[in-house]
Amino acid sequence: MNNLPKIGNTELYTARVLNMSVAQYYGLVKEYSEMLNQAREINKEQLDKDKEKAELNLIYGIRYNLNKLVLEKLKGEN
Repeated sequence: MNNLPKIGNTELYTARVLNMSVAQYYGLVKEYSEMLNQAREINKEQLDKDKEKAELNLIYGIRYNLNKLVLEKLKGEN
């Protein structure tokens, strides 16, 4: 038998990893983490109610803001 802990929702895990990887690549981990924490605080009730589904929606929503940060960083470097 497999004794590894269950990761849970694979789509959620993949979305989290992808967002964090992008943030790390562009040096935006602090900004991304702050955005994520603020979004979690704002959506606390929904997260408590819908668990993984709400978390997945939050992660996808934050991706838009992360992409905007990346664009701003790239424009600033040119």
